[in-house]
Amino acid sequence: MKISEFSKNTIKLTTGISIAQLIPVLITPILTQYFSPEEFGTYGLYVSIYTILGIISSGKYDMAIMLPKNKKDSVNLLALCFTLSICFSLLIFFLLFFLKNLLFEKTQLSLFKTYYWIIPFSILLFGLNQSILVWLNREKKYNTIAEHNLLKSSSNSLSSLVLGIKSISSGLIVGNILSLLLTSFFNFLDLLKTIEISFINKKTIKKNFHLYVNFLKYSTISNLFNSLSSLGMTALIVMFFGIKMAGLYFLAEKLIAIPISFITNSVSQVYFQKASILFHSNKKELLDLTTLIQKRVLFILFPFLLLISFFGENIFSILGENWKDSGGLVKYFSVFILFKNMYSPISTIGDVLGKQKLLLIFNISLFCFQIGSFYFLKHYNDIGIALLTASFFGAIHYIFLSLYMRKSIH
Repeated sequence: MKISEFSKNTIKLTTGISIAQLIPVLITPILTQYFSPEEFGTYGLYVSIYTILGIISSGKYDMAIMLPKNKKDSVNLLALCFTLSICFSLLIFFLLFFLKNLLFEKTQLSLFKTYYWIIPFSILLFGLNQSILVWLNREKKYNTIAEHNLLKSSSNSLSSLVLGIKSISSGLIVGNILSLLLTSFFNFLDLLKTIEISFINKKTIKKNFHLYVNFLKYSTISNLFNSLSSLGMTALIVMFFGIKMAGLYFLAEKLIAIPISFITNSVSQVYFQKASILFHSNKKELLDLTTLIQKRVLFILFPFLLLISFFGENIFSILGENWKDSGGLVKYFSVFILFKNMYSPISTIGDVLGKQKLLLIFNISLFCFQIGSFYFLKHYNDIGIALLTASFFGAIHYIFLSLYMRKSIH
C-alpha cells in the first residue's frame, strides 16, 4: 500500500464531505432568520449532550473494530457495540425520567421535561451509526461513507429549513432527529451487504470483550472527557453565561468547524485504516505520514483562522445584526481550534499505539483546565476572558500531545 492510495481514499471522502458541508453553509444564513440565538443555544445543548454520550455509548469498542486481522472478530465486536449502545441508551432514558423535573427547574427548557426521551433516542442512533461507519471504514467503503455524510447533512439542513419556515421553534432538533433516522436506515442497509451475521456468537463476543477491555476501562472515560472539553463548551456557557450566549458561541463554532472538517474528518478516517497497517509493517513511513498531515493542516488552517479572527464580526453580520457577536467570539478560541485540528486527523494514533491510559490523563487534565477557566473567571462577567484562557490551556495540551505521539511512533 502506497501513499498514493491514502491520498486517493482521502480525496473520495473529502469530496463527499465537502459537498455535504456546503449545504449547511448555504442554509445557515437562512436559518438564522427563522431561529433565535436562544433556539440555537437549546439546539446546541441538545447536540452536545447526545453527541458526548453517544461517543461513549458502545464502551469505545467501536475503535477496536478496525484492529483484528480476523473478520469474524470484527463482526462480533460490532455486535458487542450494538448491544452496549442499546443498554446505555436505556440507562440514560431512565436517568432522565427520574431527573427531568430537577433539570427543568435548573434550565427552564422543555427539552428536559416534555421531550427528554429525544436525548436517549438520539444517543442510540448516534452510537449505532458510529459503529457502522468504523465497519464501513474497515471494509474501505469510502464512497458509501461519503454518500451517507451527504445524506445526513442535506436531510438535516433541509428539514430544519422547512420547519423553520413553518415557525416550529423546535425545528432544529426535529430536523436533526429526522437526519439521524434516515442515515441509520441506509447505514443498516449497507451494513447487511457486507456482514456475515452467521459469524456472531456469544463466545466470540465474550472473548473480544475481554481482549479489548482497555477500550472500555480507559478509552470510555478518556473520550468522555475529550468530548466534554471539545463539545461540552456549549453546556459550560449555558451554565455560566446563559442560553443566548451559548447560541452565539454554538453558531460561531459550527460555522468554523464546517470548512475545517473538509480536511480533518476525511483524513482521520483513512489515516486510522492506514496507521493500523503501517504500525506493524513500516513505522518510519507512519511517522512521515503523520508529520506530513500535521504540517499541511497547519499551512491551511493558520491563514484561515487568522482571517476569521480579524474580520469575524463583519463576516457574521451577514447573518443578521443578532449574530454579529458570534463573529466577535471567534478570536478568543481560534488558537485552540488550530492546534486541536492539527491533532484531530491523526488522533486515532493513540489507539493504534495503545496509549489509552495517557489519553485518559490528557483528557481529564484538559477538561479540568477548561472548566476551571470558566469557573474562576465567571465573576468578570466577560465570556471573552474565559474563552481565551480556556483556549490557551487547550492549545498547550494539544501541542504536547502531538509531540509525544510522534515521538512514540519510533
